Amino acid sequence: MIHSYVPKAASSMMIRMGRARFTVLTDRMLRMEWARDSFFEDRPTLAVVNRKMPQIPFSSTTDGKQLTIKTKRFTLKYLDDRNSFSRANLKVSFTLGGRKVLWYPGKKDPSNLMGTTRTLDEVRGSAKKLGDGLISRNGWAMVDDSRSAVLADRKDADPWATPRPKPKREDLYLLVYGHDYKAALRDAAQVFGAQPLPPRFTLGYWWSRYQAYTDKQIESLVQQHDERGIPLDVMVLDMDWHLEGWTGYTWDRRYFPNPGEFLQWLKRQGLKVTLNLHPADGVGMHEQQFKKMARAMNRDSRSSDRIHFDCTDPKYMDAYFRLLHHPHEDQGVDFWWIDWQQGTKTRIGGLDPLPWLNHLHWRDMEERNPRRRPVILSRFGGVGSGRHPIGFSGDTISVWDSLRYQPHFTATAANVMFGYWSHDIGGHMPGKIDPELYTRWIQFGAFSPILRTHAAKNPLAERRVWEYPSPYSDIMARTIRLRYEMVPYIYTENRKCTETGLSLSRPLYYDHPEDQHAYNAPNQYMFGDEMLVAPVLNPVSDKDEMANLSIYLPPGEWFDTALGTMNKGGRTVRRKYLISEIPVFVRAGAAIPSQLPPMRLVEGPYRNLIVTVYPGQSGSYELYEDDGISQDYINGRCATISFSHKTDRTKRTITIYKAKGSYKGFTSKRTLEVRMPGSVPPKSVKVDGQAVGWTYRPRADSWSYDGDEATTIIRISSLDLRKRMRIEVFPRPGIAPTAALGLKGLMVRLDRIRICAGYLNSVRVLHPKERLIVESAQLGNRISHDPNCFAAEIKRIAIMLQELHTVLRAIKRTSRKKHLKAHADKARCIMATTQRWWDQQVGS
Repeated sequence: MIHSYVPKAASSMMIRMGRARFTVLTDRMLRMEWARDSFFEDRPTLAVVNRKMPQIPFSSTTDGKQLTIKTKRFTLKYLDDRNSFSRANLKVSFTLGGRKVLWYPGKKDPSNLMGTTRTLDEVRGSAKKLGDGLISRNGWAMVDDSRSAVLADRKDADPWATPRPKPKREDLYLLVYGHDYKAALRDAAQVFGAQPLPPRFTLGYWWSRYQAYTDKQIESLVQQHDERGIPLDVMVLDMDWHLEGWTGYTWDRRYFPNPGEFLQWLKRQGLKVTLNLHPADGVGMHEQQFKKMARAMNRDSRSSDRIHFDCTDPKYMDAYFRLLHHPHEDQGVDFWWIDWQQGTKTRIGGLDPLPWLNHLHWRDMEERNPRRRPVILSRFGGVGSGRHPIGFSGDTISVWDSLRYQPHFTATAANVMFGYWSHDIGGHMPGKIDPELYTRWIQFGAFSPILRTHAAKNPLAERRVWEYPSPYSDIMARTIRLRYEMVPYIYTENRKCTETGLSLSRPLYYDHPEDQHAYNAPNQYMFGDEMLVAPVLNPVSDKDEMANLSIYLPPGEWFDTALGTMNKGGRTVRRKYLISEIPVFVRAGAAIPSQLPPMRLVEGPYRNLIVTVYPGQSGSYELYEDDGISQDYINGRCATISFSHKTDRTKRTITIYKAKGSYKGFTSKRTLEVRMPGSVPPKSVKVDGQAVGWTYRPRADSWSYDGDEATTIIRISSLDLRKRMRIEVFPRPGIAPTAALGLKGLMVRLDRIRICAGYLNSVRVLHPKERLIVESAQLGNRISHDPNCFAAEIKRIAIMLQELHTVLRAIKRTSRKKHLKAHADKARCIMATTQRWWDQQVGS
């Protein structure tokens, strides 16, 4: 679907009457043209690339000057009065929820669900205005492509932008899909273009900061990441890689004495490189490439000090790529960050330079290396921009309000099929950011399309996560590793997007269009088909170190991965989360693939697979793989690995099926780790009928139990995907399978109480049972050491919590020093919140 675009519709789907022409694209999508000169357009535009859709039945009748077109879903009536489209001559009707809806030209739609905008530059909180999306609660959406330039064929060259003929004309696309949002986006993807699958490395961590780095500083940054075990895949070099000025194409050798060697060093470290680009100022005489550019443009380099930028001139753009960009790419630059300094107009009427540059850069990458997937980093240029990921959202202000807006902004962009926004994680300016805010931003970034930090050129704008105090530094590092762990799931869901028109991050109302609550949860979003994310967007309370959230869970059952609880949907739940916790909910029974987190997202298969099987009666998933870098996936060179689980009265059976398909580099031999969160330690485990033993520390071909996480872990050293594998997990008799739910959240809170109360230790015993604080926090660890004690430990929890509450209250009362009282009070507040939550959990 991605490259099979034909701009001209089948003649059988077009109906002409007078100065109007109508094209039936689907039974719910219609193109409507009116031209004073009766010349109709069949060439593509930057928004519309395909009009040859599968033929569908429809009727077309005329009665004098009245035209009626009917499909199964809509009726169009047009009166040929020789005037442009208006309410007087054109109406389209359809049914929504049993009532008739009427559309006519000029009709306002206050219920459009919106799309996205060009940039969030200097935004503090929400953007002033988002453009319209392709879906609406009113059931219709309209795209006006009347004023855009068209792409005209050239002899022996790619099509080039050209203005439309001058006489007045209209070119409208009407979508009347009611509340079937998914169908609207699926069909829209065929007309406006699908979102291609980005290279896998783009899903890793991008280091980016606006700073005048030297080559040695960049190399040191890479080494510091590696030494700390923080994965990294993309190195972004902002403006100061080149000579002074916004625009530049010549390496500043004061910073980079040997650019080629430097780029090759980054390549040897397994990193991809992108350079910042501001093309608007053209090529000055100080540039290394100036004389060559002048010759290419037939200019005398001695009589001019600048070759002016002109993206409408094919000659300039040929030299632009050939002389300014290709030499850098040959040295090792992988792609370009096309920053915005070009304005909105060009010499060609209807041509915006931003989407045009995106288009030209994309085409240039395709032509230079047809097998590799193109990728650019640029801004949104209107409908159709999703064909050229990745999006750069701009320079936001580093405040909580900016973070609060980004989940809604990212998910809503799915309504116009722009699914790969890359935000400045941490914000851009002015400088210092609160550690808690940066941590929450990193957490959101891990559950967003692209994880790229950035900051202004300010010494206080720190983005090295290890430079932050504990516990923030450790939490951020773990979160980046978690992102790498999730890549098999994220990549699979992204592959689905190329076919469905959906985006990875998308609003809840796609699945629940008639549920008002789904529209009232702007800061929540689906992350693929299986995960619902509700990022923490407010600071924690000073009293109990937890942030309050109200979260709407759609109908069904949802497992809270942070707290380890099962929750009934169709309602709003109120929860509290520590700074280390990310509210992510998965569907009951979900089986989600991941991997042991690598330091780089290398090409080829996931060699160390993880399958996480969540509580629920049954579930399944199909993991998608390809080489991660080439265009071969378009031609079906890929593999799928299916797995499922089901529970009966005697056991839970997890099945890994034989892989289907193949691609260059595919291997059938892997390691496998199966995780079962929220589970009771099993009595025994079998793999293909053979018993595997228990071990305290996880190791190959054994099972273990993490009591702090309430997770059963099964490790298998040799998974052969040429045949099926069956894993049987036998339950421990006499223990309810729900007994471990909530244990993960409880242990995190008890450990936090231990840390707070640890400052109270002294040679003087403050309370005869003060060591109960540590004993409580060690409950999970004791179960890890001996799963047979699970039932006894669980029975002790209620008594232990009550005693702990009493001990903490007494310690606070007897503490004399101010700082000891503060620590005691903090521990007691966390304990009180934990007690209330646990009582609710047990009660439910």
